[in-house]
Amino acid sequence: MRLTLLVSTGIISYASAFAPIHQRSSSIVAPLHMSTESVPYVITGNNIELTSSLDEYVNKKLDKIIGKLASTGAVSECDVHLSVNKNKKVKDGHKAEVVTYVKGTVIRCAEETPDMYASIDAVTDRLAQKLVKYKDRRLEGFHGGPNMGANLAEVLESLEAPAEEDSESSTDAEFVDPEAPVVTKIKSYDLSTPISIEEAIFALGYVDHDFYVFREKDSNEVSVIYKRTAGGYGLINPQ
Repeated sequence: MRLTLLVSTGIISYASAFAPIHQRSSSIVAPLHMSTESVPYVITGNNIELTSSLDEYVNKKLDKIIGKLASTGAVSECDVHLSVNKNKKVKDGHKAEVVTYVKGTVIRCAEETPDMYASIDAVTDRLAQKLVKYKDRRLEGFHGGPNMGANLAEVLESLEAPAEEDSESSTDAEFVDPEAPVVTKIKSYDLSTPISIEEAIFALGYVDHDFYVFREKDSNEVSVIYKRTAGGYGLINPQ
């Protein structure tokens, strides 16, 4: 009986060695880690092949903006995420997102067009616009104050922001498939430094969604500022 059991176990182990191995496939492309001097670029993608030409184009566009700030130490990291919506009903299915970590805040931009290269053009133009706003706010005393150093001030002054469109970008409303509700993005906020409500409203202008999470300076509590559809801003405080 014991011999029969050993023989059966050996046969099963031998057969398992030739069994097919099933691997899970993922649409998330491994990140590319590029950099310009001291600023690292982390480029990731969904449903898109990160070709060398696409990578070079992203680096070229960012170098015109982020590359100027590399020597100042104002930017610690810049993350780029490219994604393609395969749904044929979605006209602007090529989305480019850029998250830039600068001194005092985080600037997020997102644009969607029918072509990925056009989306990259649009999102880098939006980044330049928001960096100019960032400079203006610093001169007013926010995000670390006006003492930013002559080099940083000169670089920010040299940035040319493209003319803003009259209408809001269509990327403010993201497409959501009602039949497959899934968490596709996790956002993080720096809550280590308390800021005023006014500065939180300024920071809300640097991101492409309608809310901003922050630690309120007077109460030291985590709060949320958001844009109201009826106009103005709303504030959510803990009870």
